[in-house]
Amino acid sequence: MSESLKTKAKNSIQASPKSKRRPAPARASSLDRVHFCGALLLLAGLVLAAYSNSFRADWHFDDRSNILENPYFWNVSLRPASLFRAMVQDFNQNRPFSNLTLALNYYFNGDRVWGYHLVNLVLHLLATWAAFWVLRLTFRQAGLPPARGDLAALGTAALWSIHPIQTQAVTYVVQRQTVMASALILCTLAAYIAGRRADQPARKLPFYLLAAGCLLVAMGSKEIALITPGLILLYEFYFFQKFSLAFLHRRRLALATGAVLLAAALAFSLRSGVWSILMTGYHRYNFTLTQRLLTEPRILFQYLGLILWPRLSRLALEHDPLLSTSLVHPGTTLPAILAWLVVLAAAIRYARRYPLLSFAGLWYLGNLFLESSFVPLDLMFEHRLYLPSLAVIALLVAAPIFAATRLRGVLVCLAAVAALLTVGTVSRNRVWRTEMSLWRDCVRKAPLKARSYLGLGKAFWQQGEPDRAIAVYSRALALNPDYTEAYYDRACVYAQQRQYDQALADYSRSLDLNPDQAQALNTRGAIYKMRGEYDLALRDFNRALDLAPNFAYAYFNRGVTYELRGQFDQALADLSRTLDLNPNYAEAYEQRGKVYAQQGYPDRAESDFAKARKLSPGLSAPP
Repeated sequence: MSESLKTKAKNSIQASPKSKRRPAPARASSLDRVHFCGALLLLAGLVLAAYSNSFRADWHFDDRSNILENPYFWNVSLRPASLFRAMVQDFNQNRPFSNLTLALNYYFNGDRVWGYHLVNLVLHLLATWAAFWVLRLTFRQAGLPPARGDLAALGTAALWSIHPIQTQAVTYVVQRQTVMASALILCTLAAYIAGRRADQPARKLPFYLLAAGCLLVAMGSKEIALITPGLILLYEFYFFQKFSLAFLHRRRLALATGAVLLAAALAFSLRSGVWSILMTGYHRYNFTLTQRLLTEPRILFQYLGLILWPRLSRLALEHDPLLSTSLVHPGTTLPAILAWLVVLAAAIRYARRYPLLSFAGLWYLGNLFLESSFVPLDLMFEHRLYLPSLAVIALLVAAPIFAATRLRGVLVCLAAVAALLTVGTVSRNRVWRTEMSLWRDCVRKAPLKARSYLGLGKAFWQQGEPDRAIAVYSRALALNPDYTEAYYDRACVYAQQRQYDQALADYSRSLDLNPDQAQALNTRGAIYKMRGEYDLALRDFNRALDLAPNFAYAYFNRGVTYELRGQFDQALADLSRTLDLNPNYAEAYEQRGKVYAQQGYPDRAESDFAKARKLSPGLSAPP
């Protein structure tokens, strides 16, 4: 903010001598609360209007593997032990609290997707309210006029919540992890600011406890929350300490304790199993660590372009940015790197003069750091902008509100922009309606990206068009001859069409490229089993279970293979293990009933047949 605006803001909040002598009326705080609640209701209405058609959006992309096909959710119950298992998932990843919400959704909603969208929308609304709270407190802490500050906070939260760039985070079910972590990061910061601004120690403690609880849950929702302690420290330095470092000495014990706790959280997040995945993660991509680091500065500018000009023709699940292979290829690589270094240097150099602008720049870069630096991830996804975009939109909204002498024109413009953004979000949600509409959109916007065709092939397969699915998978393999997933998916279609030789060839090629695919081993083993090649089938099932010890379908297939070989004790053990993992697996009850019947246990057999018929009335009658 310029010096003249600072002076104007300062003068506008100075009371006259008469007003200083007169105590503020008691109803002032009550009126402030009314305005605050009215703002929350307005934000809720806007969010609901923008996302009212998201409840019909289908499952997409990683939704199936993370939710519908996640064995940790199959037999989840409300028992603490069951919920804990669904949360930690054998400690294979770091997101227990977002896993918990998905597990509860699975318990109550199963595969009915609307319930998941409802929770996503509630979390998005929580994030919107928290963003409004943070911005409102920040503008007041910066000494800006309260009335205009509250209006700027409301306008920012409104446009941020209905911006079409957010649809990938809100409407894509599995990205609940991003929304939930972001909402809790904002709640953490809001509670911390409120605690710091509280005038009595007794009022500070509840806010600090709330901040600590939100921070803990945020870190257990997605790894992006690991940056939150740094954001809090930066906020303290900018807005409470006014760029004085003396507090580092005064609060050295608290800071040391926080550093130890953060180091422990980082050590747990990067434990050996996760670290090995990070170290080998680049083997899954067609770019190196160096190439990713060179490319991301250009993508940061592309992200800004999507925030500033969110035309629907520019928004997509799949982006195909040009890879930077050196500092001079493409030619924008080095200028992009230098430009961000200049932005970072300017944010530091002019922090005292323009604290809001400086903090916004560091907020944008800091919240994108983990997903736009060394971590082996895809180069570009729009959901990563969910939290970083708040700073950009705040600057665009706040600047005219604080600078304008009359607000009517600014408010009309904001209302017009809000209407356009709402229409854009509703239209973008229509694209997310079905697998077919989503992946056709991806193919149009990223026609040279093999994964776009992989998704479209799945859509054709689910729609009952196997020939078109095979053709599209073949197009994906023409673009990327080493595309493991495309070989696997095409093999599944071949198997469904009873073209078993082609299926085996594609399964084998997929496993040559990536031998650690439990699902591919299981499905290839099922073909071997059907062809009577039991030794090969058991080899694949055993390997699949070595990789995934809780893989119910592999136990089932191995149990059936043992039965076909006459090894009934092993068959019963595997089929029983299948039902331990998935108690709703009707075919496993039917198959175990057949084994019991062959073993001379008619009562047990009839019990299993009855359970199978209850779960799936269409199953054939037992012999």
